Amino acid sequence: MFKLTPLFITLLAGLSYASPAIQTRAGVPEADNICRPVGIDKTVHYVLQSSSTPSSVWQAEGVTATDFSFVDLQTKTSGSTAQQWSIQPVNNGNSFAIVSNGPTTPVCANGDGGPLDSFACPTVLSTSQVAQSAQFFITCQSCAANNQGANSCQIQSANEGQCISFLDANFNTVKLDDCSSSQPNQFWDIVVAA
Repeated sequence: MFKLTPLFITLLAGLSYASPAIQTRAGVPEADNICRPVGIDKTVHYVLQSSSTPSSVWQAEGVTATDFSFVDLQTKTSGSTAQQWSIQPVNNGNSFAIVSNGPTTPVCANGDGGPLDSFACPTVLSTSQVAQSAQFFITCQSCAANNQGANSCQIQSANEGQCISFLDANFNTVKLDDCSSSQPNQFWDIVVAA
């Protein structure tokens, strides 16, 4: 019977990693070609648009001075404060709060296993060192060199572990769903608002 020794296994593994096929691989594996927008300019308002449908952006609905009801996708409208968001690094830059520009007081997008809704976050603009109740992990395929935006970002709830998604153009509520790197409706571009 043939027995594999630890030395043989080590040599075989070393040869496979030295293979030109491994060194020249293409595509976007989970751990390659990603960035986290930790240096994002938090003084700028952004729109969060679908990477698969760039004309569709997040919009806070039912906006009041201190709240909004939920988030859905709508056609991008220049100057609409309900479509503008700031991205605030929190928890020492390990995660991010997404703050609506619609209400006059800081209100963050929040997800608890369903449609995104609001969460009052009055200290988020002045306290970047601590964790927030409504926070997200953001990983992107590219981050702007000037720290004003990012492309093809997957946004995952730090509390729920699910990713922000929508079903399709007919069912456009922005909600949390199981994360998938092959689901185009889970990728977002963070673009400076016009």
